Amino acid sequence: MLHALDLGAQEVEELAEELWTLHEEGKLGLDDLARTTQVHPMEPALERLVAAGLARRDGGNVTLTASGRELAARQVRRHRLAEVLFTTVMRVADEEAVNRTACVIEHVLDPATTDSVCAFVGHPRACPHGKPIPPGDCCRTLARPQSPLVEPLSRVPPGSEVQVVYMVSRDPRRLVRLGGLGLVPGARLRLQQETPAVVVAIGETTVALDPEIADEVYVRR
Repeated sequence: MLHALDLGAQEVEELAEELWTLHEEGKLGLDDLARTTQVHPMEPALERLVAAGLARRDGGNVTLTASGRELAARQVRRHRLAEVLFTTVMRVADEEAVNRTACVIEHVLDPATTDSVCAFVGHPRACPHGKPIPPGDCCRTLARPQSPLVEPLSRVPPGSEVQVVYMVSRDPRRLVRLGGLGLVPGARLRLQQETPAVVVAIGETTVALDPEIADEVYVRR
């Protein structure tokens, strides 16, 4: 029974998010919602949305109320932040997989974790598709956009002291070679040079890396 209630709540959240997206495109019609929704059957979920005071029906149109917009903004923010995380940080190339996973994550992230993800990816203002990300409280205190907390070594300016957080590579043998050089999660580096090769100091050792490899090493300043 609890699972059914949770599923019902997710359908309401999903429908609110879909209405937000349609409203961004200037579409208010029920026909537009019926053509694009992923909630099936749609009508029961829409009735719950209206009964909860989250949406209003007016003839063939449906609009979010103020409280409905708050709910939808939270869902949209979580979804689009997840897209940024998977696309720009984890470099997941499969857009369908990114969207599918983001659709799951948006229903389970709590506010504190959402803000942590937002800070991790640098409080982005738009998702990878260029759609605006509704700001959270953590964003409203910023005077200017921030750099992500974790970024590829290739984007760090010379002179920076960083710590390796993780590495991504489709070639496991490359990870073994990097580990042999001391490039492992937790290692502290000082970037000495960025072109033509990325040169870092690891303790008393100096290592030169191809830019492609430096692109796979994620660090935190």
